[in-house]
Amino acid sequence: MHTPGYHPYGLPELRAAIAERFVRRGLPTLPEQILVTAGAQHALTLVLGLLCRPGDRVMTENPSYPNALDAMGRAGLRTVSVPVTETGWDVEIVESTFHRTVPRLAYLIPDFHNPTGCLMPERERVRTLRAADRSGAWLVIDETLTDLALDGPAPPPFAAHAAPGSGAGRLITIGSMSKTHWAGLRIGWLRAPARLVTELAGQRVATDMGGSVLDQLLALDLLDRADVLLPSRLQQLRDRRAVLAEALTQHLPQWRWHLPPGGLSLWADLGEPIATALAEQAWEHGVRIESGAHFATDPGLFEQRLRIPYTAPPDTLREAVHRLATALPAALSRPASSRRRPHWIA
Repeated sequence: MHTPGYHPYGLPELRAAIAERFVRRGLPTLPEQILVTAGAQHALTLVLGLLCRPGDRVMTENPSYPNALDAMGRAGLRTVSVPVTETGWDVEIVESTFHRTVPRLAYLIPDFHNPTGCLMPERERVRTLRAADRSGAWLVIDETLTDLALDGPAPPPFAAHAAPGSGAGRLITIGSMSKTHWAGLRIGWLRAPARLVTELAGQRVATDMGGSVLDQLLALDLLDRADVLLPSRLQQLRDRRAVLAEALTQHLPQWRWHLPPGGLSLWADLGEPIATALAEQAWEHGVRIESGAHFATDPGLFEQRLRIPYTAPPDTLREAVHRLATALPAALSRPASSRRRPHWIA
């Protein structure tokens, strides 16, 4: 090692590789626009800490990623939400919410949205960018699932749709290797204007002098071999998605769901508001799954929903669905208890 090992911005070679990845996807990017982080959640937390103050409005989707919502709550931010249904986003509601609430920041997951799996069409991306620009809001785009396109090519970067001279200066893109490679490799990044990257790196030093160099070297090697490694990962997910769909059809045919075009999970409609009770009963049967209510911006929503990942091996998926079906009668006859158990959602 020829340096002290402290890289608050990230390993220079890795920053260059991530920037080149954006270039190949159609978005001109310089290494100075990249900050390497300890995962996408770390990137979001840094952004919220720098750009927002307690009481600021933040626009989110509903449902949305629970850990992002928790980060906003811990920062004392007020969320205003726009719905995402099985058919996607209502862009008129998105535009109206930007105009009506004038949020400080908006956090969106347009690529294989977590948890619904929806993919935002190009026209709606352009309108969303224009609405954010008119309102003066910062726009944070979570692209952690972008590469996991199972039924077609991966979409270009959201920021590539920004018109020159528009609000691209207030657009931040977050990415990660956790979903495409391994969750234990805590390497993420954000792309932002170089000035903002410098400010974020300064904030980062207060709690984190820089990420593990060894992890970043591994990430660099994996990114260099992405064209070789990713196709097998995508085929594995296609196969497991099919296994999960077949098991649900066999054991729980009354549930409704659609195959997402990418991502890692199904957003199942149970038909009744029993998700929390079912999650409790499933825990007793050795299956850990969380109620759709954890993905809601407001209490009491999505109790009829479960996010069911298809990341486990096929035999595990089949057995898990069988156990869910076994637990279902008790969930239907017994309300959820007030007892809280620890939960975390990846």
